[in-house]
Amino acid sequence: MKALEVKQQIALKNILFATDFEESASRALPFAVALADRYGAKFYAVHVIPRGAYILARGETVEQVLTEIQEHASRALSQIIDPLRQHGQRCEALLGSGDVIAVLMEFVRDHGADLVVVGTSSRGGLGKVLLGSTAEEIIRVATCPVLTVGPHVTTKASAGVRSIVCATDFSLGSLRAAEFAVSLAHEYQADLTLIHVVGGVLTESTYLAIQPSEKRLREMVPTEPQLLHEPRVVVEIGPVADRILGTANESLADIIVIGVRGAGALAQTASHFGSIAHKVVSLATCPVVTVGCRS
Repeated sequence: MKALEVKQQIALKNILFATDFEESASRALPFAVALADRYGAKFYAVHVIPRGAYILARGETVEQVLTEIQEHASRALSQIIDPLRQHGQRCEALLGSGDVIAVLMEFVRDHGADLVVVGTSSRGGLGKVLLGSTAEEIIRVATCPVLTVGPHVTTKASAGVRSIVCATDFSLGSLRAAEFAVSLAHEYQADLTLIHVVGGVLTESTYLAIQPSEKRLREMVPTEPQLLHEPRVVVEIGPVADRILGTANESLADIIVIGVRGAGALAQTASHFGSIAHKVVSLATCPVVTVGCRS
């Protein structure tokens, strides 16, 4: 496998922060602001009023109800961006209504978003992990990387990015994720760990299972851009999501970067426990950047 060809640093010129004004969004806000400040990006605070918020209103009052909801949302968005503007941050509030995902993706396209930041909810029980449906759908359909901040996150945005863990299965999505991770590590001069997990039951010796993957990981490490520290290469055997999360915890990771495969990546129901990326996003103690094949 050829080394990653990172021809230029990631350019985060426009960062879109999607908010429903709930606690999960409040947790994600500092990370969106910190990244916008680091990259000199324009910060968009975005809220979409779902149809369900006014659909039960009587015909003659729908317009009035929608107006009241819009006024409330506008005030809430102003409370987010006004303090940032006072500190010189380039900001804009975007307010829409209708199908939440469709409107959000329209904002992503129209404003050239390079990154979407969103908070996630996560409820567990009986072996089930469930993301907030909106966050899950954003990850599934977004045409740019998505940074999610879940309820288990303990890292602080103010601490910056000192350690990055990037998980790869050598698919196209995960290779693009690795390119993103390398560029992020260069920007922050952070430690980078590349991990591949050999899942399933081994039919050969541990060495024969690990050695080819280690070789492929080392071949991925680019000569440019130059990183402050040589990336660490890790190959684990076992449950994939658990090993990724464990390595992130051991590395004191500030961000996990992982590729997703698109339409089916996070679409499974809680009864099927969801995909690898689903579990990582749900349970990580640091923000997770998901990068799809279309990102």
